[in-house]
Amino acid sequence: MKDWILRIAKLLLLVLLAAGGLLVVKGTARQVDFGKLQADVEKAMDLSDMKQGDARMLRRFYDLNAGELAHWVLYTASDNMAVEELLLVECASPEQAEQVLEAARNRKETQVKNFEGYGPEQVQLLNGCVIRRDGSYVLFAVSDRVSDIKKAYRKDLFQTERTGS
Repeated sequence: MKDWILRIAKLLLLVLLAAGGLLVVKGTARQVDFGKLQADVEKAMDLSDMKQGDARMLRRFYDLNAGELAHWVLYTASDNMAVEELLLVECASPEQAEQVLEAARNRKETQVKNFEGYGPEQVQLLNGCVIRRDGSYVLFAVSDRVSDIKKAYRKDLFQTERTGS
């Protein structure tokens, strides 16, 4: 009887370890080609009324040095009354990713303060934005297409490799 209980306990432990291993593998961002990630996220976001930002804008809006980041892309609204924005960054380290994440949070807070009181639509977009860090990648997107942007971002970072034909 004890032998049977011991076997069931071992089997249960094995199943739990396997399930935990799958969660760890599935929930960890993998290294991806930044160009592909950028293209997929840009495709999900409507960039027609936006302009691509440069290193000066990155410094002004986020207080980040472009030369210290592995890869990055920034888009801002062409109109001063619009808040649509996209910042996608691949950082050199997890510590740097935390700094970029904090910079994105600060940018959102600043924009909310700028539009509070007279721009309810802009504040609503800002409050519905996506700010996330996964491994060395950071995404900040303010858009009415946040759901599509998150899907494109997560698809690239968390898809599992499939083998076979």
